[in-house]
Amino acid sequence: MSYTYPDNPISIYIHWPFCTSKCPYCAFNSYPVTEVLDFERWKLAYIACIRHVAERSAAGRTVTSIYFGGGTPSLLSYQFLESLLSEIDKCWAVSKDCEISIEMNPGYVTEANVRDFKAIGINRVSIGVQSLTSEGLRVLGRKHTVENALLTIKACAALFSNYSIDLIYAWPNHTLESWKKELVDVFALNLSHISFYQLVIEDDSTFGHMYSRGELLLPDDDTCANMFEYLQEATDKAGIPAYEISNHAVPGFECRHNISYWKYLDYVGIGPGAHSRITLGQQKYATVHESNPKKWLNSIMDNQHILEDMVPLSQDEQAKEAILVGLRMVEGIDIRKLPLPLNQIINLEAYERLIKENYLVVDGDILTATYKGRKRLNALIAYLIR
Repeated sequence: MSYTYPDNPISIYIHWPFCTSKCPYCAFNSYPVTEVLDFERWKLAYIACIRHVAERSAAGRTVTSIYFGGGTPSLLSYQFLESLLSEIDKCWAVSKDCEISIEMNPGYVTEANVRDFKAIGINRVSIGVQSLTSEGLRVLGRKHTVENALLTIKACAALFSNYSIDLIYAWPNHTLESWKKELVDVFALNLSHISFYQLVIEDDSTFGHMYSRGELLLPDDDTCANMFEYLQEATDKAGIPAYEISNHAVPGFECRHNISYWKYLDYVGIGPGAHSRITLGQQKYATVHESNPKKWLNSIMDNQHILEDMVPLSQDEQAKEAILVGLRMVEGIDIRKLPLPLNQIINLEAYERLIKENYLVVDGDILTATYKGRKRLNALIAYLIR
């Protein structure tokens, strides 16, 4: 990757848990808005949470990325977002070239919204397109149209050099031929970053319940594999190769925030259900905030404390997590940076076999999953790690 992280970097994720509606495939901590929200109260809670997190983890850290995710954070006013960015700037050392991203959904943002986001310092947008076909949008329960998506992309392209779209494939009744045709339209947009996600049926989702009742007809394994393989070939030809299993970019436009996760760098989450991996002193912790929005809000505004679980991670747990996320990247992982020697983490017999069968490659100190290995990464990890 072209970006060089400073010493002791940290990323900040801000979770806004509300959407206009809940998509049937979604199992994220998000909720459709069913009542009028007191945005001033919510803003004050986020500011208090930012201060709380910074008090224990800001010293000596440089913020390299800030990511507004959700939910649909683009439904927030630019004044709300600007207040949070201002508080972060007061509490942390923020790099001058900090990547500041926001997720948005087509159909719910205007050109004026996009200009306002740019004006407050946001420099990267991620657009939840999910499909450039009317059938795909219908099946996936999206409320926008293909025209909405194209207008939002156009508005963002006019103001941002760094923007991305998300697409989902292998949805119910999706075919390889349809996928090929859609990709022609996608590449015609000359995007610098695209995230392609194969549909995963999450148990705690509408699709999950439908699937358990036999109400969803999904593409078979061979079709899904063919879709993935065609995608890799097509993106390479289009000059937007994979740098991670699901993420493709023109070189230099990789998402810095997500790379910080895959490199197992420290990050802090702010908001209902937000997770962190944060080093305090010599100990790394996993933390997660209360997921219920009302409980999270009330714990801060009424009780003046943050409801969160904070669990110390052993060196073995850290090393296994680092391998799990690091092997997602095409560039692989530097085994010298693991908390424990590799032979204390993995099954050596499995390791040697995976190398022999070209699922893994070792080049000096860099361990990489091959294209063949990344296609089967979950099974590979389960086999590799003790």
